[in-house]
Amino acid sequence: MKQLKLLMLEDRPTDAELVVHELKRGGYDVALTRVDDEASYQQALNGDWDLILADYNLPAYDAVSALREMTRREIDVPFIIVSGSIGEDVAVAAVREGAADYLLKDRLGRLGSAVEHALDQKLLRDERGRVARELHESQERFRRVFEEGAVGMAIVGPNYRFVEVNDALCQMLGYPKSELTRLGIRDVSHPEDFEPTAEMSRRLFAGELSSYRAEKRYLKKTGEVVWVQLSVSLVHGDSGEPLYSIGVLQDITERKRAEQEMQFLALHDTLTGLPNRTLFTDRLQQAILTAGRDSQSFGLLVMDMDRFKEVNDSLGHQSGDLLLQQMAARLRSALRQSDTVARLGGDEFGVLPFGVQDVQGSVLAAQKILGARDLPFTLGEATVEVGLSIGIAQYPEHGRDAETLMRRADVAMYVAKRTKSGHAVYSPDQDEHSAGRLALMGELRQAIRSRQLVLHYQPKVDFRTGHTAGVEALIRWQHPTKGLLPPDQFIPLAEQTDLMTLLARYVLTEALQQIEAWRRVGLDLNVAVNLSAANLHEATLPEMAQELLQNCGLPPSVLTVEITESAIMGAQADRSVRRLREMGIGISIDDFGTGYSSLSYLKTLPVSEIKIDRSFVKDMAVDTDDAAIVQPTIDLGHNLRIKVVAEGVEDETTWKMLSLLGCDYAQGWFVSKALPAAELEEWLRTSKWGIAEPIPA
Repeated sequence: MKQLKLLMLEDRPTDAELVVHELKRGGYDVALTRVDDEASYQQALNGDWDLILADYNLPAYDAVSALREMTRREIDVPFIIVSGSIGEDVAVAAVREGAADYLLKDRLGRLGSAVEHALDQKLLRDERGRVARELHESQERFRRVFEEGAVGMAIVGPNYRFVEVNDALCQMLGYPKSELTRLGIRDVSHPEDFEPTAEMSRRLFAGELSSYRAEKRYLKKTGEVVWVQLSVSLVHGDSGEPLYSIGVLQDITERKRAEQEMQFLALHDTLTGLPNRTLFTDRLQQAILTAGRDSQSFGLLVMDMDRFKEVNDSLGHQSGDLLLQQMAARLRSALRQSDTVARLGGDEFGVLPFGVQDVQGSVLAAQKILGARDLPFTLGEATVEVGLSIGIAQYPEHGRDAETLMRRADVAMYVAKRTKSGHAVYSPDQDEHSAGRLALMGELRQAIRSRQLVLHYQPKVDFRTGHTAGVEALIRWQHPTKGLLPPDQFIPLAEQTDLMTLLARYVLTEALQQIEAWRRVGLDLNVAVNLSAANLHEATLPEMAQELLQNCGLPPSVLTVEITESAIMGAQADRSVRRLREMGIGISIDDFGTGYSSLSYLKTLPVSEIKIDRSFVKDMAVDTDDAAIVQPTIDLGHNLRIKVVAEGVEDETTWKMLSLLGCDYAQGWFVSKALPAAELEEWLRTSKWGIAEPIPA
């Protein structure tokens, strides 16, 4: 049976019993509380009731008053009037007051169904109330989320115009709400991003999508770009028609910026900002696809910097980095914005000139690049001049894939470096040279161990006496199959490996042993040996020289080390030079005038000699510019009490000019080429340039 807590306003107990009896017949287990006056009724209303039945007229109270009291107190319990007599108009008025039904006491047979209907209506009202409350609460939650949310939110109509926006979106875009709600999506979208999202919205309102997500760019009122993560869903009306869309916009600008930075770092060189090898290779492959489709040609340029290792060894990696940055800037400024310039690694760069259709165009691009490095580079207090060697490969003549083109441009670059021509175009015969070069690198270490390297000696003649004052030791490689190789064919290879220390020890040992042999036959000569920047940066160099001198029983004065201007830059090089000079070894600056502006070093370092580079000497008789360089160089050396040697003296006219200018020593083919030790002894006995006193045979 159904439990029923019943409050009954009735002054006749027998009538109440009849009602209870009828309800029990209808299947209700009734718990009855009967009251018969206003006071007891009002007190009973504080209870929890399923149903209230009331007689229409009591001696001092009535059902309508009871109903109004319940309404006043906002009590929602089914209220049925059960009366002995009630007119139709009164009954209707009672229902209007809120009664669920009315019955006559002599017709209680309808009581069960009336109660069931009233209770069902109460359940329905409760359910509607619950739904209304939940809807109100949901709407209130949405309102709070919409208004107070940390992310931007917007209600947008089918015409792409804002219906409502929240404060977060206004702050995100920099508009006041009153202004933003007068705008449409197009007004605040990035021009490139409006159409794609507009198409998604069209499909949403057409029912093709239930929602969509996208990343897009909006424009602030200031014009600044804001990246957002956009989530859009559609709201329908009661009939299913689309009303508007709700968009949630999360600012992801910082995330996008970080992603773009990561992508940039993955594809660009962090030091120079240029594309890296990965990006350059991708663009090269794209160029190959485009050129192959359109039956076109294009050029690939690969280059590296001459003397870069020397800068790194002499001035340190910080100066080397600065040099790379300056070279990158010059390459960018020398080429067009449409050209691709990349740092491929180390001091190697790559260029894809846009629109170059033939080899001649590639050569012109290379010449333009070479012109960009003509001016010196300023690295802190040092000023340096470096060269570029550029290799050119042309698609499709020299290759149809990226790997082949890169390799062949690299081969041409080494040809340009070897020939000192600045640039070279690939040709098939260069591949043989490249393969030979790689083989040569492998043979060089063995050549040192098996003593295939030999020294030739070039005399240095005193202008005052006309006789030999010393010799310069120059290394050669007596290759078992290739014959005698000059140093420019293997010293650059050694500089790319760890062989320079071994070579320095080898040359010093050979030279000192030769001095010892000459002294045994009465020939007292000073010998100059060339050392590289890498050698000077070896902290053990002075101790090695001292050890070798002691092994041969020779005084330090018999030895001079020749170093380039650039090699003396750097703290360790400075210490090595000073220590060598303190030991009594002579210090000669080779190729003077072609390297760094090191006048301050000349004043502070214990330099004993400078050698004017042959590039200034050999043409000074016919080139006034060269003569104008040689004269002040000689004067500079003498003012600093430093001896001056002129290299590259090839004719008598040059000899006489240098003599008149007061130069101290001369080297060159006008005097003698470099000779093996035995031939030099014979030359010293027979030549007018030989030693002042004859050597016993």
